[in-house]
Amino acid sequence: MQGGTAIAGLPPVVIPVFVSNLGCAHRCVFCDQGQFSAPVRPGEIPHLVEEFLSGCASAHSRRRVLGFFGGSFTGIEGRQLQAYLDVARDLMARGRIHAAKASTRPDMVSEDILNLLGRAGFEELEIGVQSMDDAVLQASMRGHTAEDALRACALVRASGMRLGIQLMPGLPGEDGESFRRTVAAAVRMKPDTARIYPTVVLKGTLLEQRYLQGGYEPLSLDEALRRTLFAVLSLEAQGCTILRMGLPQSPSLKVAAGPFHECFGFLVRAHGYAMMAEKAVQRLGKGCELSVNPRDIPELVGYRSRTRDRLGFLYSFHETIPRGTIRARAASESTCIQLQDILEYIL
Repeated sequence: MQGGTAIAGLPPVVIPVFVSNLGCAHRCVFCDQGQFSAPVRPGEIPHLVEEFLSGCASAHSRRRVLGFFGGSFTGIEGRQLQAYLDVARDLMARGRIHAAKASTRPDMVSEDILNLLGRAGFEELEIGVQSMDDAVLQASMRGHTAEDALRACALVRASGMRLGIQLMPGLPGEDGESFRRTVAAAVRMKPDTARIYPTVVLKGTLLEQRYLQGGYEPLSLDEALRRTLFAVLSLEAQGCTILRMGLPQSPSLKVAAGPFHECFGFLVRAHGYAMMAEKAVQRLGKGCELSVNPRDIPELVGYRSRTRDRLGFLYSFHETIPRGTIRARAASESTCIQLQDILEYIL
C-alpha cells in the first residue's frame, strides 16, 4: 500500500525503533536486559527515520512503516507511550511514514489499548506468544498463560489490525509433542505474519545459569531446524508470511550455547529442500535430475553445496516451476514433490 493505494510487487519498508525492554513487567529466563542498548527516545525518532530512509533503495516509492520492537510496547507507561504515539502520528501527517506497528506481550493487550493504537495509525501488532504450553511458559517465567495469548490474538483480529505472532521453539520443558500443540494453536489463531526464534542461551541470563548447572539442554541445530521448518510450513499453508527465522546477528549478541547460526533462515529452507531431494533420489536413484524455480537453486544445493554433494543429483531450473516444488526425472520415470508433502515427516 502507498497511502491506501497498492504498490504491486514492492514490500513495505519497515523502519525499526528499538524500545529495549520498555514495558516489560517480567524478566524471562532467556532474556538478558544488559545486552540491549538504551531505548530510542521519542525525540530521536524523526532523525532516525530520515537517516534510515536516506540509505534505503526506492524508499519513497514504497509503503513506509514505523516498527516499535524490543520491548512490550503496550506496557509502556502512559505519558511515555503517548509521546511515542504522537511522534508516529506526526510522521504520518508529514508523509514520512504511512503506518506503524509494534510488538508486545499477550497479557498487555486490551480493547482500549488497541483503540488507542488504531487512532494513532497502527496497522499491525505482533504478540510474543512463544509457547502455547502453560508448563513451558511457567518454566520460562513468562508471567502469562496460553489463554492470555488466545485472548490477545482474538482481540487484535477483532480490531481490524493485522496480527503477528512470535514463537520460540526449545523453551524449558518443551518436547516435540508440546511444540506440535503450540503450532496447531498458532495456526488456529490465523496470524498474518510470524517470527520464529529458536531458544538460544544468552550470557548473563537465568537460562545460562540453568544450563551451566545442568538444568537446561538447548536444542541441537538440527532439531531447531526441524521444529522451525514444521512451524513455517504449517503457518505458510494458512497464508501466513514468515518475517524472520532465528536471531539476527549482532555485535552485542553474546551466545553461550544453543542453535544460533548466522544463516539460520536459509538453513531452515535448505533443510526442507534436502528432505524433498532425498525422497526424489530414493525413488529415482543417484544421478537423477532435479529441477526447481531458479530462485530456489541455493536452497536445493544446500549450505556450501552440502545437499548436492551428499545426495549426488544433477540439477536444472525453469521459470515455470512453482516455488517450493521439485520436479525430478530419471531415464524412464519422473516425480514431483512439494514442501507441503514433507510436513508429516519433519517431526
